Amino acid sequence: MNLMWLQLKLARAQMSVFVLLVILQRTPVIKYALQFEKAATAPITKAIQAITITAASLGSLHAQSGATQFNIVPASPANATVGEEFSLAFAITGTPENAASWQITGTIPPGLSVPSLDGDTLNSRTGTITGTPTQAGTFDVTVQPFDRQNLGGDTTGGETIRILVADIPPEVLRDPQPSVVATGSRAQFFFEASANVASIQWIKDDVPLSGETGSTLVIPSASVADESDYKVELTNTAGTVTSGAASLTINDAATSKLANLSNRGFVGTGGDIMIPGLVISGTTARTFLVRGAGPRLEQFGVPGFLADPELALFRLILPPGEAPQSQLLVTNDDWETGNDVQEITDAMTNFAGNVFDTGSKDAALLVTLNPGLYTFQLSGVNDATGVGLIELFALD
Repeated sequence: MNLMWLQLKLARAQMSVFVLLVILQRTPVIKYALQFEKAATAPITKAIQAITITAASLGSLHAQSGATQFNIVPASPANATVGEEFSLAFAITGTPENAASWQITGTIPPGLSVPSLDGDTLNSRTGTITGTPTQAGTFDVTVQPFDRQNLGGDTTGGETIRILVADIPPEVLRDPQPSVVATGSRAQFFFEASANVASIQWIKDDVPLSGETGSTLVIPSASVADESDYKVELTNTAGTVTSGAASLTINDAATSKLANLSNRGFVGTGGDIMIPGLVISGTTARTFLVRGAGPRLEQFGVPGFLADPELALFRLILPPGEAPQSQLLVTNDDWETGNDVQEITDAMTNFAGNVFDTGSKDAALLVTLNPGLYTFQLSGVNDATGVGLIELFALD
């Protein structure tokens, strides 16, 4: 009886050892060697900085047995910057030979990619996260074993690469320009900035203007009280910059002549869109209503009209001794989407003699422009083509 009891205990002990060995053999081991490389986009390549991140052991039992679980977050994150080239190479080591592929989950920062991905999986033991980040934030990219042979597609565990993308302060590319208008006339200020602007604040004589946070500053009916210096403050998570100041001057002796023009033609793509020009002479700003008609032409029996036109206004800049440059001032897709829709409606009624239909895809802009050279570009949304019409009305 005692002999049978001893044999049973030995059998149970052997079974426990066998189960433990099976578990340890099935436990995948993945460690990462991550190398972070960041090169500035300047013509002269900057020196590459490297960071090596190695997963730590999770306990003496695993170290002694030769089986280590996944470490979820590396000890050090990789740092990147919006607008600067980024490259992070990693290698998967210590996994069982039957690990056929690895799955990439989590969120890769916008602008970056893993070029060696086949669908959603990585079929190599090495990979690279590379590109130019376009959005700031904290992003976690996880590599997991996927579709391992004889293990039923086990995806437990994983190693996470944390990428911290920092923003860069916004940059004012072109300051607002001084403007001269008559009493009661409309004044408008423009600026050009880098793309990474989170918020806008217009300032009058160093005092923020309440509610003036749009891409342009409009003074509908200027008076002597509005004669001041105006500038714009741009902010994002990396900091704040302020433009140079532009003065507004009231001059009741200012005069202007009424102008009205229109041009109809076929709107193609690329260089085949419609691009009429405008020259404003003198010393004072003038206000214009510009319309880009497409669907409106159907009412006049025009076949093949442009279904969804978009208007863009550019200022031409001619630096002495340099190549001509252009500054995008404002765009409009659907005429009712602007902040000044009531002003545009009134201008259409008083100067064009008709108003675009409610809900139509026709485009319109109401702009006050300083003396200079300008172009209006009429194109199709998503490279659509068709017959379009540009109309220009001078309001003062």
